[in-house]
Amino acid sequence: MIKKVKIKKFDGENFYDMEDYVAVEETYNIFINEEFVKSLPLSPNFLNEFAVGFAISEGFLNKIDKVEVDKNNINIFGEKNDKEIKNKKRPKIDIETLRKIISYEIKAKYWEITGSFHWASMFDLKGDNIIFVEDIGRHNAVDKVIGYAILNNYNLNELILRYSGRIPYEIVKKAVNSGLNVIISKSPPTDKAIELAEENNILLIGFARNGKFNIYAGRLWER
Repeated sequence: MIKKVKIKKFDGENFYDMEDYVAVEETYNIFINEEFVKSLPLSPNFLNEFAVGFAISEGFLNKIDKVEVDKNNINIFGEKNDKEIKNKKRPKIDIETLRKIISYEIKAKYWEITGSFHWASMFDLKGDNIIFVEDIGRHNAVDKVIGYAILNNYNLNELILRYSGRIPYEIVKKAVNSGLNVIISKSPPTDKAIELAEENNILLIGFARNGKFNIYAGRLWER
């Protein structure tokens, strides 16, 4: 995930030699049913989870049979059928659950060391954290927590995604494809992200900081 490199640091007056930690970046070739899809830079962790989450959230497959990781090649095998995931039946999310999730202390140790990582996490309907992942790319981190949930037999329809970046259209599209109904971030969404969330009945929350937040699409359950 990280490694030490030698650098020259300028303190405003002088240069001096030191060591610093930087993020490890690996490029992986993604194959789905033996067909090359693309190459992606990733952090070298949670690779099986990434493979499953990527294939599902990008709409390539909706059933995974197996994943094979061979050095820098990731092979994903599965099926794609016409069954469409529906997000219309959204679980009831109240203000107390949101407060618990937003107040949960995220310990992003690799980001704190390098400043080079994004993170994503999943919570259940009680507001309890079930998985936290850091990656050099925010899309990758989201794919990894989605894949973790699938591999561990969680119902994505009943999970809540909290992550570190702004919310673009592509992140909401991942939620649509995988069945997620709630996205929370400390940053705001784009206009296209809001439109897609509204079309798919997704609760979209941005600027979730210090107990405060904005709802851009969807609504909370009122007791």
